Amino acid sequence: MATIRDVARRAGVSVATAARALGEYGYVSAATRERVLAAARALDYHPNAIARSMIKGRTQTLAVIVSDNANPFFASVVRGIEDVVLAKGYAIMLCNADEDPEKESMYLRTVRQKRVDGLIISPSGGPATFLRSLIANGTPVVQTDRRVAGLAADAVLIDNRAGVRAAIEHLLRLGHRRIGIISGPRRLYTGRERLNAYLTALRDARLPVLDELILEGTFKEESGHRLVGQLLRLRRRPTALFVANNLMTIGALLGLKEAGVRIPEQMAVVGFDDMDWAPILTPPLTAVAQPGYDLGTAAGRLLLERLTGVYAGRPRVVELQPKLIVRKSCGG
Repeated sequence: MATIRDVARRAGVSVATAARALGEYGYVSAATRERVLAAARALDYHPNAIARSMIKGRTQTLAVIVSDNANPFFASVVRGIEDVVLAKGYAIMLCNADEDPEKESMYLRTVRQKRVDGLIISPSGGPATFLRSLIANGTPVVQTDRRVAGLAADAVLIDNRAGVRAAIEHLLRLGHRRIGIISGPRRLYTGRERLNAYLTALRDARLPVLDELILEGTFKEESGHRLVGQLLRLRRRPTALFVANNLMTIGALLGLKEAGVRIPEQMAVVGFDDMDWAPILTPPLTAVAQPGYDLGTAAGRLLLERLTGVYAGRPRVVELQPKLIVRKSCGG
């Protein structure tokens, strides 16, 4: 493996000059720089990234912590982030917190140890101690999909309330008055926002809020399957069901199928987050579509603006709009 000494010898310069030319710091004439680069190419020399980051004070690496990498929504978000930051020469270190605050804290410690240049995170609802420490030490942080109350960091969010309101109002227009919900965890921003929007929609329609129709899931498929069974065991079942994320929707649909419940004749269903498979279900699923890719690109741009000094002001909040996609799972 070629070393910087080999490059310097081939280019006919000192090791210090070769290091400046390859590290892009200090003064080196254009002709000398080109001679050093040509020698490096000929020898297939690759600079030591760790040493280079110590000199430049940058690792050219960004950390992305998502709450569940098995969720296709977050795959779209990460793709959006990657497309933006890769074009500016940054690599991504992807971490999966799996909706576990302790695992998230472990990754945040790793982020600090690795001295990444910036962080994009979908918080898992745990204490924000490590996040606040990173920010205090000068690491730019952007929250995506979710936010921590009072955290001095940019955030790119979905207007959850608008999406849920559109879904519940659609069900109300179809004549449903007994509408159940499988919500996400209330410790999470998205869980609270979507549940509160459901409650507001019912109150605005002057309908009673019935505890037996409000069940709290985990944003995982298993909880959707388990909780829809609980709703089906009620003496008076709901006539419609709103499920607060895509994975729980899969579980709920499986539970309804196993119980022989016909959709939408016996129960209308709306899911939050439109997936590629939604139109090919029988019947096709009505769902609230989130612009996951756009969420990622917006988060990437905000982080780059912090890193490059284009923006150094107060924390910003960008809110993107969801869209209700009406198909056949509600009838009408």
